Amino acid sequence: MVYICRIELNDINPKIWREFRFHPEVTFHQLHKIIQTVMGWENYHLYEFHVNEKVFGLPDPTFTDMEDHEVLNARREIVQKHVNEEDTVFTYVYDFGDDWKHTITLIKIDSVTVSDHAPLCLGGARSCPQEDVGGVWGHQHMLEVLFTSNHPERDQFIDWIREGYDPEYFSCEEVNLELQKQKDKLIPKSLLQRPSGKKPVKITKSALNKHLKQLGNDQLIELVKACYSASKEMEKFLSVKILGDEAVESLFHEYRKKIENEFFPERGHGKLRLQEAKHAISEFQRLTGSVKYSLELKLIYVEMGVSFTLNYGDIDERFYYSMASMYADIIGIVNDDETAELFDEYEERIEEIISKTEGIGWGFHENLADLHAQLRWI
Repeated sequence: MVYICRIELNDINPKIWREFRFHPEVTFHQLHKIIQTVMGWENYHLYEFHVNEKVFGLPDPTFTDMEDHEVLNARREIVQKHVNEEDTVFTYVYDFGDDWKHTITLIKIDSVTVSDHAPLCLGGARSCPQEDVGGVWGHQHMLEVLFTSNHPERDQFIDWIREGYDPEYFSCEEVNLELQKQKDKLIPKSLLQRPSGKKPVKITKSALNKHLKQLGNDQLIELVKACYSASKEMEKFLSVKILGDEAVESLFHEYRKKIENEFFPERGHGKLRLQEAKHAISEFQRLTGSVKYSLELKLIYVEMGVSFTLNYGDIDERFYYSMASMYADIIGIVNDDETAELFDEYEERIEEIISKTEGIGWGFHENLADLHAQLRWI
């Protein structure tokens, strides 16, 4: 059995639409990934499905108290359980800032048996809008600028849009190639072909210790060199272990740049991929173990978020609760430092964040002020 759906991006004419088929036992999170591919989005932002007054998304404990509706876990809920009749219409919302609303219609439930369970794009028209263009209005404004040869903003938009962007272009073949590449992530887990009777091979710490003791110096040197060449992450880890503070400081500047680029890149607009920025912080912390520099990166994350709001206006509830959650981490790290050295060094920056957030919506300033009051050193 396969589902055949039509998806249209709301409020844009001529229509941007796709028809595609997929296995009905996928999760809503897998359906999200399928839609991202068939539409041409880049999966930078959060999403929700609205089906018969139920909401499916990725619940975040940070926002649980603020939700005005229950959000069912999209990683666990199966599409067929909630969408099982032809002509069912439901909504997919992507990027709560730009607020891209899509209408999805289950146009056919086909009992055909297929040998390849990968999703398949059946047709479509026109290119997906640019990420972070500012929603429907921003997209329409961008097109107006691009098609007006003497428009004063034209050069700015040409520098910003992705290379080769054509609002009228769509290729079913290209979409299906990408769907095939991601096939294992886009079909029900029960259909994945797995080797039977084999357990994952994993070396324990005790077995590793025993093996290393049996190696000579030359063998140990070759092993370390091989580890160094195995991945960029291992290269960075060994650099920290061998070069010490010099490598830590160098990595700090590299990861700082990653965070800043999500808010204020050198070219174009910030993508606000908060998960990417938070991943950079956790990766740096894991590689270096540096409490001080990890705290610094977390401060930069919140400072960038506040600056972004002051430059572009209020964002959304989830954005501010991500900032507040990171600010809570900062307070916790400072409170755990028995020497109070971190407090002495960062007190002014931690307090300055509070003063800069006055007037920002969603209770952001009040939440940060309450967290700031928990500092043990004031």
